[in-house]
Amino acid sequence: MPLVKEKDIRIYNISECCVFRKTKEMFGGLSNMASGFPLRVNDIKILSSEALYQACKFPHYPDIQGKIISEKSPMTSKMVCKPYNNKIREDWEDIKVKVMRWCLQVKLAQNYIKFGTLLDSTYDKYIVEESHKDIFWGAINKNNQLSGVNALGRLLMELRKSYYENRFSHDLFVISPLSISDFKLFGETIVDIDERANIIMHIKDSLKLENKNIIDNTQSVNYDCGNNENEIIEERKTEKEKRKKKKPKKDNDRQTALPF
Repeated sequence: MPLVKEKDIRIYNISECCVFRKTKEMFGGLSNMASGFPLRVNDIKILSSEALYQACKFPHYPDIQGKIISEKSPMTSKMVCKPYNNKIREDWEDIKVKVMRWCLQVKLAQNYIKFGTLLDSTYDKYIVEESHKDIFWGAINKNNQLSGVNALGRLLMELRKSYYENRFSHDLFVISPLSISDFKLFGETIVDIDERANIIMHIKDSLKLENKNIIDNTQSVNYDCGNNENEIIEERKTEKEKRKKKKPKKDNDRQTALPF
């Protein structure tokens, strides 16, 4: 773990934060331990961002990577690594934040609607992982104040900012591999992840469904003589207003920017 310096510690008022600790809680999907956000790298299915992150520790040991990725539980995929700590790549402490950032980018690109909606629901609040003891990735609760580097939360806020500012841009759907040595999975160099075709297909399917619903609703209105045309127009305006997203405020750079 990088040396935690006092200047890197942040203090958050819990009332101003979207806090996650358990995966079943409201913002639990922000955790790497959350299930339901499957990934695919080099055409290999990986069940969680935690498993992908852990597998990146062992580029020279495909057998260990296989054990990690084969686990159904994200927590178990982490625990599998413990007997092999002496085989973790030597530069891990220097690159692990970069690897985590990349894993989160992949998680968003390949679960854009579900994960993007979750990020959207945090608006402009601070995102903090509450931990009992980890002050690097998370923060510890002390009298309703969260204290720690909160590296994971700050990476998520960084990702959220990109999501807000560049929705449906190339950068969110094409994730390049990290420029580090031996960035491999099962002995093969990790290649670009390109989700543009998948998101376009999803949008087309959504539009087809929406158009079908519009047609069905229109037919229903035509047969319902009791409906007033002005009332229908007002209902549609109200529905449109509901869909408008609250424009996020800019994150406080001191609270979100990572020092490494």
